[in-house]
Amino acid sequence: MYKIGILTCLDSNDVCARVGCLSAFQNRTDFFKDYSEDTYLAALMTCNGCKETNPKEPFEDEGILEKIDRLVSEQIHIIHVGVCRIDDEKKECPRITQICEMLEERGIKVIRGTHKE
Repeated sequence: MYKIGILTCLDSNDVCARVGCLSAFQNRTDFFKDYSEDTYLAALMTCNGCKETNPKEPFEDEGILEKIDRLVSEQIHIIHVGVCRIDDEKKECPRITQICEMLEERGIKVIRGTHKE
């Protein structure tokens, strides 16, 4: 069994029900098209918020560190990052970028994308 997860922006909770991400996985479309049927979506996680609401940078945020430890302990192989990682200026959120780097340092592959953007 192959385990994957999805990372999204905490602030997107106001407008996003994760339907696009979950539908793309379930139907094996878009960024999930190459996964076999026995691939298991084992984790859904968010960042811990923007600097305005959470002054801790991800590398010092106990909550993010705990989430990453859990992904490692659950043997998650890949994390897909939702379109909510992109801001209005079409740039990736620096906190999401930092979390992705932290995931990769722990041996988890990061794919930027879930469904068509």
